[in-house]
Amino acid sequence: MKSLTSRLVVTLFLLTLGASYAVTSAPKQAVMPVRENPGSLPILISLDHVSKDLHLTSLQKSVIAGLRSDYRAAAMKLMKMHHQTPAELAQAQKKLEQLSVSYNQRAIDVLTPVQRHRLREIERQVLGGALLVAPSEQKLLGLNEEQKQKIEKIHQDSYQKAMDIDLRADQGKMTYHQQILALRKNRKQHGAKMLKVLTPEQWKMWEQSQGVKLIF
Repeated sequence: MKSLTSRLVVTLFLLTLGASYAVTSAPKQAVMPVRENPGSLPILISLDHVSKDLHLTSLQKSVIAGLRSDYRAAAMKLMKMHHQTPAELAQAQKKLEQLSVSYNQRAIDVLTPVQRHRLREIERQVLGGALLVAPSEQKLLGLNEEQKQKIEKIHQDSYQKAMDIDLRADQGKMTYHQQILALRKNRKQHGAKMLKVLTPEQWKMWEQSQGVKLIF
């Protein structure tokens, strides 16, 4: 059985997926950004069983640990700040989005091509259908325009629900723990809907693209 710490780290990885959506000062009109790596890679890679699976060197582990520590400190600071208006929350989330993109790229740069390939397989396992918004995943599976549009519609609905969750949490209407669970449920529900867009052949390809399964 994996440790409680391991499960909590995965939870924070998923929370950053749900908490870094808004990109404008008008949340109701905002469009959810598309990222190749929606979650926090420094946090995911730092899990013991993930780092072992990737066969990280001591130097790589040290660099990733530093990135994880710096990212978590900066992200938690942003998420815990109280914002008076939706616009202020949106601005904070924009900063979190930029933070995640920067640290994800820095983490990827630490890995070898083989490690990057394996990490992508692990991302598919953790994020499920939510990763289908990534352009590279759509290209891999050969999605047609109709499928892409359906996934985009689900993607935007997920964004609006995540925004509502974040706003309720920021207004003190739900606890931090409730926010995590709500965002995680939202991701799973919409990820499952995205997977239903795939054809049987694409579904089989998606399953195979996850590689050897890890237990989280």
